[in-house]
Amino acid sequence: MDATHGVSIVSAPGVDMDAGRRHRAFLARARHELRTPLNAIIGYSELLLEELQDCDDIAGSLGAGLRSIQSLGREMLEIVGSALSVPMTGRDEADQLPACRDVLASELQSRIDSTIAICNSVIADPAVTGLPDVCADLARIRQAAERLQSLTEELLRRIDSGVAVAPPEPERNGLSNTTDALIRAVSAPQPALEASSCAPTRLLVVEDDEMNRDLLLRHLTRQGHEVATAETGIQALEMARNARFDLILLDVLMPGMDGFETLTQLKADPSLRDIPVIMISALDELDSVVRCIELGAEDYLPKTFDPVLLRARIGACLERKALLDRERLYLREIEAGKRRADELLRVILPDEIVHELETTNTVKPRLHPNVAVMFADVVGFTRYSASRPPEAVVANLQELIDRYEQIANDHGVQKIKTVGDAFMATASLLTEVDEPVMQCVMCGLEMVREARRLSAGWNVRVGINCGPVVAGVVGSRQFQFDIWGDAVNLAAHVQSMGATGAVNLTAVAWSAVSARCRGESLGLVEMKGRGEVEIFRVEGVMA
Repeated sequence: MDATHGVSIVSAPGVDMDAGRRHRAFLARARHELRTPLNAIIGYSELLLEELQDCDDIAGSLGAGLRSIQSLGREMLEIVGSALSVPMTGRDEADQLPACRDVLASELQSRIDSTIAICNSVIADPAVTGLPDVCADLARIRQAAERLQSLTEELLRRIDSGVAVAPPEPERNGLSNTTDALIRAVSAPQPALEASSCAPTRLLVVEDDEMNRDLLLRHLTRQGHEVATAETGIQALEMARNARFDLILLDVLMPGMDGFETLTQLKADPSLRDIPVIMISALDELDSVVRCIELGAEDYLPKTFDPVLLRARIGACLERKALLDRERLYLREIEAGKRRADELLRVILPDEIVHELETTNTVKPRLHPNVAVMFADVVGFTRYSASRPPEAVVANLQELIDRYEQIANDHGVQKIKTVGDAFMATASLLTEVDEPVMQCVMCGLEMVREARRLSAGWNVRVGINCGPVVAGVVGSRQFQFDIWGDAVNLAAHVQSMGATGAVNLTAVAWSAVSARCRGESLGLVEMKGRGEVEIFRVEGVMA
């Protein structure tokens, strides 16, 4: 049993559930319709009291009148909530409406009349006449009270005529908008939850009622926010796509595109979904609150709204948004740092090795059976660097290495590392090629020619060998990809003991290219730990 102003509603078996839904929708819409002007009456009276609290005039008839209007507004709000909150679930529910009608006709109507009378009296006061802004707000309060009176009379007529318990009818003016749209709003299946002191914040207020829009605009502006307003959901979406907003306050029941659909479209747009939304509505059905939250709204505030609560809810939403914005910024910085680290890693290590390291978190050492190894070294570099400024030496060396890297890439040769002025590279190590020694020979010949053309005019000596090598990554703080083996050591010796300004090969390497290259043997050269080793100099490539 639920008692409301002396009215008891008793549930009975065999109830028509569709009729019950229509009754609940009717009452919900009625509460919404009546609370909209009440929101203006209470809101403007509170706003005026707040704005005039430091003025002497507030102590006179104006202050007394505003406090009376504020008190009447709150009383009327309680009456509307009590009289129209009866659960319409019983078989005899239509018999209870006359009792609700009596409450509205007597208690609500008398307070509406008192509110209008006070407004007229205060506006006529000579002390107030000279305050045009105050008179304008009092006129808005009177207009809201007259609208409340008109809506109440319409509601009473509907109760008297039985329209309130009839099936849904075509849309009419005022309280006749109680049919399918509202039933859908409070009964629709609920969708799945969406996977979802500083400079002034930008807020967007979406509200079809002009007075409610004005009240929110003034309250929020006084709180230090920059506020834009929209009358419809379509206008709000267009504004949100064309300007930056930190928060949207969105009414639920609006003509055309309602708040539910507007919220759905906001959360479906990747560019808008992160804007927090607070729903504000005089519709107090729990299903509406739940539906808004599940669609992605941050919060829900009932009309009439309390300015202090409004400030607190907005502050909490903006704080959460600021935290999320900082989190996204940190994630972007982490991603950018990861990209920079990846780029630096690819400067140090070959792409294939970086991929293996990222995939397996390690690089397994491997034996490669047939790899061409090449060393290119500047002849007399130590004497050259000792007689010139460090800046000039490094600049010329940078120019040479840059050109070497480009030439190596053009010939399918992979740089391994540089040690001072020595450039070490391979062919058919990580990527197999058909003629690895020939690729290194062509690369080395171009390196010798190009070194002479560059600003320093260096003379370069190249040594090439081929054979099995072991490759892997060493170091834990500073990675280095390197190769080891007898084939590597012999290539380095051939470079150091070969002909200046030429490409020099071991006998094994020469046998791989002799059919395509012109060259000559430099004879046997004594190498420490190896005995005599024959070196060949390449003079050119046959056409």
